[in-house]
Amino acid sequence: MKFEHFKQGHLRVFVSRQELAVHDVRPETLAVGKGQILLRTLLEEAESNYGFQAVGTLDFFVTFFPNDGMLVDVRRDGVLPEETFEEFDQVEIRMTVDIVHHVLYELNQFEDVIQASHGLSRHINKTETGATLYFYENRYYLYFQEQMQPTVEQTVTTILSEYGVPSPKSPLVMAEYGKTIIGKQAVSVLINTFTP
Repeated sequence: MKFEHFKQGHLRVFVSRQELAVHDVRPETLAVGKGQILLRTLLEEAESNYGFQAVGTLDFFVTFFPNDGMLVDVRRDGVLPEETFEEFDQVEIRMTVDIVHHVLYELNQFEDVIQASHGLSRHINKTETGATLYFYENRYYLYFQEQMQPTVEQTVTTILSEYGVPSPKSPLVMAEYGKTIIGKQAVSVLINTFTP
């Protein structure tokens, strides 16, 4: 689990696809059984490592990325009660689950973006959008806003994994705060502009 602690009463956690597989957690099982165990583990780790107190009412906004994992945004509603309890049964949890079908990969260098684009050249015509390229917080992001055929998506993510990592960040953050370098058909533009 990768924790991003924003401020008191709010944290974000990214759980990888491998971790979900180990815990046998899927969107439909998140609120029961093994899903509850995973959320309890997440809260315990957040409390011991980041001082996040799991008391009162917690809102869980869970976004599943089928090929990458899930992003959990946890917000504590209101102020801390005067008396806190260590038992998790004292916590009221409200959960919203969303399943997002898109591909968003973070790449460190522009050269990685070029190489990834050339790796995708034989497969890009099987996608609808051809990707958008963003620059945000000194990183590059290739974003496919679509639900691809499973075999195409697996091929695309496998190639992108050679040059970058799946990003738990929201594409809405990219669009609002990042710089759009190539808005449409980014992979084709890069292939045509930077020939090997």
